[in-house]
Amino acid sequence: MQSYETIVCENNNGFSLKGTVIVLDNSDIIVIVTGGRDHIGAVGLAVPRPSLSGPDKLSATSSILTQPGHKEDVMVKYISEKLAAATDRSTAVIAGVHYDDLTANELKTLHNLWITLTGKIITFVNRQ
Repeated sequence: MQSYETIVCENNNGFSLKGTVIVLDNSDIIVIVTGGRDHIGAVGLAVPRPSLSGPDKLSATSSILTQPGHKEDVMVKYISEKLAAATDRSTAVIAGVHYDDLTANELKTLHNLWITLTGKIITFVNRQ
């Protein structure tokens, strides 16, 4: 293992997401995202590739597995693809975030947190 870091994103309403980032010796990335009650809700693997909008840009292709009844697939797809494209590294993301009885605004808050968390993880990995 090359490096390991835990990054936390919080807001004033008591929600938080924690991303534990592991950069492997071959530079592949593993991220475990948790919040609220931890569990495995979805797993994603993204692999960087040339973008369809031009060979000078990177994009990513992903495969996602989701536990029945869970919604972390959207988060896992976003985080894994953004990381793979921004770092040019294969990226696996495991996520399990559970808060009870979320409103539409609270879901939006969590969405904004995972976007922020993704940016912080990209910054960490690109410093390696």
